[in-house]
Amino acid sequence: MHWLSTLDISFVQLFLFPPVVILLGVVSALLSSRVYIGPLVTLISALELNYWYFSIILPEADIPQMMIASWAILFPLLSLYFSWMAVALAEKQTIKLFY
Repeated sequence: MHWLSTLDISFVQLFLFPPVVILLGVVSALLSSRVYIGPLVTLISALELNYWYFSIILPEADIPQMMIASWAILFPLLSLYFSWMAVALAEKQTIKLFY
């Protein structure tokens, strides 16, 4: 994972991690057919990725609390919305298959 340390920290936090963690949440919500699983998986994966990333890039620095608080609110909300849309669409298509 040396290539990850060569990337800019703002690029990783704004463009690389958000789609990954939100997609993990939406996929888990689709697989379980439960909307509330998406935000939970998103929250846990976002916190884990941030902890892992900061422990590799800046091992001596603490993770900024404001970054944790803002991402812990924003990512699960986005994941909740996308999970709800994806599960509702999947249920609608399933019902059409039986008719």
